[in-house]
Amino acid sequence: MSGTTSLYRLTNECAALYDAVTDFTNEDGEVDESFLTALQQKTDDWTQKALSVADLVIAFDGFSDALGREIARLTAAKKRVDRFRERTKDGLAEACKAVGMEKVQGEYTTISFRSSTAVDPYDPSAIPEEFMRVKVSREPNLTEIGKALKAGQEVPGCSLIYKKNIQIK
Repeated sequence: MSGTTSLYRLTNECAALYDAVTDFTNEDGEVDESFLTALQQKTDDWTQKALSVADLVIAFDGFSDALGREIARLTAAKKRVDRFRERTKDGLAEACKAVGMEKVQGEYTTISFRSSTAVDPYDPSAIPEEFMRVKVSREPNLTEIGKALKAGQEVPGCSLIYKKNIQIK
């Protein structure tokens, strides 16, 4: 097996050998034995490389799953830290209010309050239409379109695409 030959290159080499089979066929229709040996060797090399690439895809699946679990773990940790930060900040605000401190100045840190306003839509059904925003989303329902096309119905702007998806187990 060619250790560093790419799958792409091996595929091209195999295809070239398959295309050249007629050049190595005698008038009796028999293929030259040395050609068959070379073809078999190249096919074996291709098979080994394809299996190695499939193993790599499986390894990437595992790595991707591990990354997904790590992202979930870090996301949960971030939420815990954010909640703790907010509780700590709220506690500090309450402590400042309890002792009547609007501003506390330290060497590196300043604690102060600023005024702000926020809208509280406590009864959305009572809000006039002019203050309402309407969000409309349109997208093709691919499941229903697929069912219709498979049933022989014509759907303008759509067609079925038949694919062969590789499966690695």
